[in-house]
Amino acid sequence: MVIRMSNNEILNMYFGIIEDPRCEANVVHPLIDILKLVMLAVLCGMDELDKIIDYGENKKEFLEKEFNIKKIPSKSTLTRVMAMISPKWLSLSVVCILKTLIKENANQIMLDGKAIKSTETISTIETMMNIVTAYTDTGISLGQKTVDNKSNEIPAVKELIEMLNIEGKVVTADALHCQKETAEIIVKNKGDYVLQLKGNQKNLYEDVYAMFDDKYMDETDKDCEYEIYSTQEKSHGRIEKRTCYVLNEIEFFTNYMAEWKGLKKIFAVKREVERNGEVSREISCYLSSKNTTAEKLLSYTRKHWEIESMHHILDVTYDEDNCRLYTQTAQENMNIFRKLGVSVHKNQIKNRKQTIKSKMFNCLLNDASLLELLQDCNN
Repeated sequence: MVIRMSNNEILNMYFGIIEDPRCEANVVHPLIDILKLVMLAVLCGMDELDKIIDYGENKKEFLEKEFNIKKIPSKSTLTRVMAMISPKWLSLSVVCILKTLIKENANQIMLDGKAIKSTETISTIETMMNIVTAYTDTGISLGQKTVDNKSNEIPAVKELIEMLNIEGKVVTADALHCQKETAEIIVKNKGDYVLQLKGNQKNLYEDVYAMFDDKYMDETDKDCEYEIYSTQEKSHGRIEKRTCYVLNEIEFFTNYMAEWKGLKKIFAVKREVERNGEVSREISCYLSSKNTTAEKLLSYTRKHWEIESMHHILDVTYDEDNCRLYTQTAQENMNIFRKLGVSVHKNQIKNRKQTIKSKMFNCLLNDASLLELLQDCNN
């Protein structure tokens, strides 16, 4: 017999693992209720604290009936709580909620950092915040680390990899993280890597790039030294062709193979975009420990774009770069809630023409749409 928990029971269980840092004698609004309110408001596109309060005040009857939220906190209370709760524990509870709401069968983990630009001008935050996120191909943010500049992303990514269960997964990252130590940590933890190669690995990059010079990559040559796979798409008035070229033999790179743990494939992706009769081309090179086909390697590079898409949505839909919360902890916590909102909505888009922003607006206008969103996830 399968016992299905209600949405409220799921939220109570996982938000309940977070310790309330407030003095117990002064607590009027239960922490679980505050966290549920923020989550529901964010799912409706509201992430500014005053708008979250407005949402709660206008939805009192619905929130009490469906989620047992009896009191709406003031903005000062919400501000204080968001600045006090542990981002580490909030992130853990949100991952648990997402894994309950979304079927978790991830094959790929994407790593990338995003700056919150408004934090550069906030006097109470010393330097602009960069948040490094581990994001799955099923749309779940598994974890994050906050750093104070771009260069510090490298150790943050290594820490994230050690924290996560990457066994059997393919880890993808941009050229900043194409590091020998990072590759070794991934293989040590029984994962595989696909890492973009650029000038920060100067000698290797020059040697690899020379093997993929445009004049050599002739798909009509039967004696071609590459395995080749291509895709072509038409959209928004442009034609985009992507071709993956995988070296059949990499013995030339024997010296590098000793330095790069588990290295099995060296490949390049040529991207050609035709728009208004003009064609642009670019070639990106990659290293991989995954012994697989050109088709699969191309799909890993395409999938990696999803974490960049998620970061774009945070800015376009939530206007994250203009977030004016005045403590680092509050900024981190709201980032966690926003990514939860993106994950839930992306997993429930059934109509390609429907945007996340329009889905959020539907949830704001219609309580039934919000309940349906959560119910669809939980089925």
